[in-house]
Formats: sequence, C-alpha cells, structure tokens
Amino acid sequence: MIKDTNLSTRSIFFDDQDVQWQSKQSQELNITLRGLFHIYKEAKSHYKLSELSFSPPYIIKQSKKQGSKVLDITNAVMEKVKNNIVGEGILLQRNKLKFYMYGQVEKWVEAFSELCIQINFHEDFFLYRLISNSQQSKVYFAEYRSTKIDYAIKVFEKNKFDSEIGPKALKQEIEILRLIKNEYFTKLLKIYEGNEAVYLIFEQQKGGDLQRFIKDNDNILTEQTAFQAIKQLLLGISEMHNLNYMHRDLKPENILLKNKDSLECLIISDLGLAEKVNNEKKQLFTICGTPGYVAPEVLKKEPYDQKVDIYGIGLILYILLTGCNPFQSFIKEETFELNMIGHVNVDKVNCSELGKDLLRHMLQVSPNQRPTAKQALRHQYFRNQSTQDTFPKQSIVITKNKIDSIHSQQISPISQNLNFDKYKAPPIKSQYLRQGTPKIDIHQNNYTNQMNKFRKVS
Repeated sequence: MIKDTNLSTRSIFFDDQDVQWQSKQSQELNITLRGLFHIYKEAKSHYKLSELSFSPPYIIKQSKKQGSKVLDITNAVMEKVKNNIVGEGILLQRNKLKFYMYGQVEKWVEAFSELCIQINFHEDFFLYRLISNSQQSKVYFAEYRSTKIDYAIKVFEKNKFDSEIGPKALKQEIEILRLIKNEYFTKLLKIYEGNEAVYLIFEQQKGGDLQRFIKDNDNILTEQTAFQAIKQLLLGISEMHNLNYMHRDLKPENILLKNKDSLECLIISDLGLAEKVNNEKKQLFTICGTPGYVAPEVLKKEPYDQKVDIYGIGLILYILLTGCNPFQSFIKEETFELNMIGHVNVDKVNCSELGKDLLRHMLQVSPNQRPTAKQALRHQYFRNQSTQDTFPKQSIVITKNKIDSIHSQQISPISQNLNFDKYKAPPIKSQYLRQGTPKIDIHQNNYTNQMNKFRKVS
C-alpha cells in the first residue's frame, strides 16, 4: 500500500501564474450557493463578514466600490481549518493566493470537492485491495471511512512522474474527466494530493472489465448482445468527439461493467491518452496506444484524428463476435506488424450481413473510409433493431468448440516482407488476458522494444 502523508510541500497543480480576483459580469454566472462568511484578511490580520456566492468554477464576492469579483478555484488546494473565534472554515490556495472563509461550510466543501484538490486522503479513505498496476498508475478499491461506501482509487506516485510530461498528462486527464459528463464514462468524484501521490476518486464498478468478462466466460456473445454493447461505446465516444476529444486507447480492459454478469451498462475508462482535437483540425502524429488495438495510421506515423477510436471500437466488436483479436500472436513483433498492416477479414465472422457491413466499415484501413461515431449509429443495422434496449437473457450461447472453429478460419493478410501468408491468428490465451496489454515505446526502433509500456502527451 502507499505510504503517504498530508500535503505539506508545493502542489504539482500549482504553476507560475499570478492568480487574482477578477471582474466578471453577474449575468454570466449561474449561482448554486450563497451565504454569509467571515473572511480572514491575512494582510490586515482581521475578519470581515461578507456575502459569498458560488457559480462553478467561481467564488463570487461583492464589493460596493468594485462590484462583483470572482476567483477561479479550479485545482486550488482545499483544506478544512478551525478557529477558536469564528469556528470551522475552508482555506483555498492557488499558487501564492490564499483565501480563508469561516461559517457554515459543509455544503461548500462538498461543492468545491469536484474542482479542488484535498489533502487528507488517508484520513478519509482506507485502501484495501490492489486491482491493477501499470507503469503510470495503480488502481485500488478503498472504503470511505465515514460512510463505509467503496470507491475505486487511481493512484499516481509522484516519484514515477516524468518531471515535465507527468504533471501535464495528469492535469489533462483530469480536465477531460471533468468535461465529459455522461453515463458512458467513468465519473471523477474527488481529487486528493499527498506528499507522495495524487489520488483520483471514482465510483466503484463491481463488474470488472470487458477483458475479464471474456476470459471468465471462455466463450463469445450472441450477435444481438455484442452489437448492443458496441452501441453503448459508440454513444459515449460520439459525445466525446462532439467535445473535440479522442480517447486513443480503446480496448476491452478499459471498458468497465456495472454488473459482472451482463453488458447492459458499459463504462469507458482510462482517459490517460485522451487528446484534444484543435480548432484548426490539425491531425496528430504521436504514436500511442496498445499494440493489437491501435489504428494502423498511428503505427505508420501518419497523421490521424478521431477515426482512430472507430477502428478501436471495431476491434472490440470483432473480439466480442469471434473471441479472438485479429492481430494476436505469440510473437510481439508479429502483433505489431499485423496491426500496422491493419487488414481484418470479416467474411468468416459469424453474424448477419448487415452486421458484417458495419464491422467492415469500422475496420477500414483508410480512416477516410471509416464512419464517424454518429454515422455508425445511423447504420441500417441499428435502424433495424427494436427501440427497446433490452438484452437477451441467454446472451452467451456459443461454446468453446465453436470458438476454436472460428479461430481456425481467421487468416491474417499476406505480407511478402513478413512471410505471413500461412500465419493464422491464435485465440487469446489466459496468460495474455490476465496481464495488461503493453504500450509502445516510440524511442526504440526495433519491434521488441516497441512493446514496452509508455505514456506520452502530444
């Protein structure tokens, strides 16, 4: 477990900006809280009774001389304080600015917790189980001490941060998590920081992830269930794309389940590689993702955009329908090469012709020939489905013998350079499912080293 103490050093969320109260028109604000508080003036060492309002992300104070002034508290460090004269209060600090407010602060602490960084993690939570461990972070189950409710905690140890890339990547992940608020994405509840680590608090999804679901069942889904699961991913990614972001690392282990026995409610997680698409529509070149789940244009170091997510969802659909990854190999270099070629033969997939048509379009090697998420949702396959979002009770009906038969028919594309004309993609073995899939190290030229894990911000 992490040995940590309450934050007593400079927060990694601080920067060199001069944070000040700013003027802002009141009609632009949506007030959610209002109250009277004793404001401590540190420079004058006295308290002043003032009315404060809250319109996320701003605290608003009124001044007879200067009118409304606002303070953006995004990523401010929040600490509960107590004074013998004025009672309980809140200390907010952003860079060099400190703001003390005393009074009835309970509701304000809860409201601020979505935006601010708290410092007393181990006083509030008890870590009891390590769920996953990667190069960048660890995920634990933890109990909130006061309510006994369980949560998922994503822990970033500071000593493993790259001094420049690490904090920047973490801030970007938090920014996206706060921005994307829909039922298909994991919800960020609170953030804590200690001297040794940063802790992101999420709702606990008790169903595990899609990769574990496939392994535990040792078989594949019916067509109807597979496509209804994919429809959820398309709906979620469509909203993400509307906000000009792309995920860039869609794979079964990043899809969480609310219920371990059902795919009725899927949650997209791990936005550590998510990236913003800028207004100029410039495409990215940064190589990132997981070999076996990456759009081919990324591995070829070609420019790419949000269509990489469509390819990733297409691969997940292929896995749900066949039980295997089309690029899986016992040799890491082959996985990388097959993924870079990107061709997937869907003719032998056991589903309807309309289903194959949608799958074929999502897995087009050329991103220009892939649909957008919205276009995929308008495909005739989904139009023909019932408007009821019910899942069949007998969702898993195909035996392992059937899977093995399908596996034997999956032939990889021919490549003279790789001599893969007789190569057959094997089924996913348990040892590969149990371990996380590796990231790509773009600093190495040989394919073996390209399978090492990494995170990189564009």
